[in-house]
Amino acid sequence: MRVPRFSAWTQNLCGMQFSILGYGDIIVPGLLVAYCSRFDVWVNSPKKIYLFCCCIAYLCGMVLTFAVMLVTKMGQPALLYLVPFTLLGSALLAWRRGEMRQFWNGTTYEMEHLTLAAEEESADYS
Repeated sequence: MRVPRFSAWTQNLCGMQFSILGYGDIIVPGLLVAYCSRFDVWVNSPKKIYLFCCCIAYLCGMVLTFAVMLVTKMGQPALLYLVPFTLLGSALLAWRRGEMRQFWNGTTYEMEHLTLAAEEESADYS
């Protein structure tokens, strides 16, 4: 994706310079954003707090990426900033809420409970 660089000396669109944001910079953190959305469903979070936190962290990482790019006047690997912001933001939220084990294990944790529930149910019918 091409993102325009805004500067004082480029006033017209023909002379505008662009920065490139790769699809990996969107897809890799996007997987975590999707996981956070699904985790909100698993824990019945009515305010979608994990999704909101991860999106805000993504935005902060992107702002920092562009700020460093403007200061250094060099392209920056966005994943260098996006992954730590999104991962640490989500992990700190899970730790603060006491749901770190569930957040880390994900579907494995849920599957264990579903398997135990199914075993108990089948034992009741036997």
